Amino acid sequence: MLKLYNFERSPFGWKTRLVLAEKNIPYESIEPRNKMEDPGFARLNPFRLTPALELEDGRTLYESTVINEYLEEIHPHPPMLPRDPYERARVRMLEDTSDQYVYSAVRGLAMSQFEFSPPYLIRRKPETVDHRTLEESRAKVHEHLARLDSELSGRTWFGGTFSLADAALAPPLTGMLRLLGILPDQRYPNILAWTRRIAERPSYLASAPKQPLSIKES
Repeated sequence: MLKLYNFERSPFGWKTRLVLAEKNIPYESIEPRNKMEDPGFARLNPFRLTPALELEDGRTLYESTVINEYLEEIHPHPPMLPRDPYERARVRMLEDTSDQYVYSAVRGLAMSQFEFSPPYLIRRKPETVDHRTLEESRAKVHEHLARLDSELSGRTWFGGTFSLADAALAPPLTGMLRLLGILPDQRYPNILAWTRRIAERPSYLASAPKQPLSIKES
């Protein structure tokens, strides 16, 4: 059986769990302990980051995008990439830019206001809030949301059908941005409708954190 080393509230672990659930692939979920010090975990990923996927023969993969592409190749049904070459590239662009840019902006928005102490975001004292990063990140988040809302125009899912891009965007759009009060927002009606649809999807319900992050006042 596949073994997925991940943390429940990690958006990247959630992203991969969602693909595993969508494709109905059995796996064992393992939360690493002391991954920065454990030499065994370094064998799974020399960068000591999650998620890492251990195959049945002991070989390993890391980086959520790479793992999800691998799962798509070995379990092509249901397909999570379109057949058309351009549309396949478009889904990959959405997934890649989400990881590189959307998460960066969301992280800046969160960490400028809160300390990260799972399962909580602990609100910083007013004098320690990084207001410059907060406002810059807020502006970037809304730029990304406007772009993503336009990507959904005339589409049920980011990939037309449920895709690797939808799996990648589920954690920020239904998790952290809702927690931070950025979403829902009537300025983004396509995202609002998409959020309602994905919240009812069995793979989403199976993969979402059982105890999501919550805000704790300092």
